[in-house]
Amino acid sequence: MSQLSDRLEAALAAVAGEGRTVQPVSLTIDYGASADGAQTAVEARIDRSTRSLVFASAQARLPDGRTAANASAVFRVAQS
Repeated sequence: MSQLSDRLEAALAAVAGEGRTVQPVSLTIDYGASADGAQTAVEARIDRSTRSLVFASAQARLPDGRTAANASAVFRVAQS
């Protein structure tokens, strides 16, 4: 995996797992402009959350504002 995909996955898991244990179910990454080693800003958010699933999305942007990648993920909330 690339550094960008690793960063997107980590950001998604962090936002989905705030205050709970989650397990990944699905991860989709759509790549845009080439990052070519450039620093990207990654922002993740929860789109929807139920008792058993968390749907999250993230975007990686280059310093000039172009989109390097969009990602979406579904996480299962661990039942305690």
